[in-house]
Amino acid sequence: MKRAVILFAVLCILAGGASAQQIRTSPFEGRWIWDGKGEDYPDFTELVFFGNVMLGTDEDYPVYEGETFTYTGRTINFGNDYYEWEYRLSGNVLAITDEYDEHFSYTKATIEKSPIEGIWKQTGGADYDPDYDYYCLFTGNIMAEGDEYGYDGVKIEFSGKIFHPSRVYLGEDISEKQLMETAIEYRISGRSLTLISPDGEDEITLTKIY
Repeated sequence: MKRAVILFAVLCILAGGASAQQIRTSPFEGRWIWDGKGEDYPDFTELVFFGNVMLGTDEDYPVYEGETFTYTGRTINFGNDYYEWEYRLSGNVLAITDEYDEHFSYTKATIEKSPIEGIWKQTGGADYDPDYDYYCLFTGNIMAEGDEYGYDGVKIEFSGKIFHPSRVYLGEDISEKQLMETAIEYRISGRSLTLISPDGEDEITLTKIY
């Protein structure tokens, strides 16, 4: 189980400071796949924009890293304006000039809706601290956790009212018992989401904000 992730341990780590977030749908909302063209290779071959968060991953690697962003008519600004990309959006094609002045094009792809689609802010439960803002993001087959400083995410699989990290991440030879040791139960009621640890001893409560 060296490669296994106990998601609840990640879920209960609170880091960084609080910040008010203004979340709105951007024109980039959705999943974008690099078209494979050009002399350079991008840091991310897949981009996922959801609300005010962009997640990126490289090909089929199931780990995502992300940043909150804002945008203007010409630029996408990340990490409290730490760096920016220029962009051009035309139909289903998103052309990016990154912070290194390298050019890449992405084509929009389909993404299925998650059973608990949304950005959720922790409002109670295990390790809750009202002085810190902690978020969980679910879209498609991706779960990411983060704060104002960034997001980390993995591909997940749903089965009824539980989810667990993708077998691609844990290893295709993982046993069902080992898989259930990483499984998180969820309960949803309106705009409230409860996540329960694999051992059933801890839970966190989140409220939908997007």
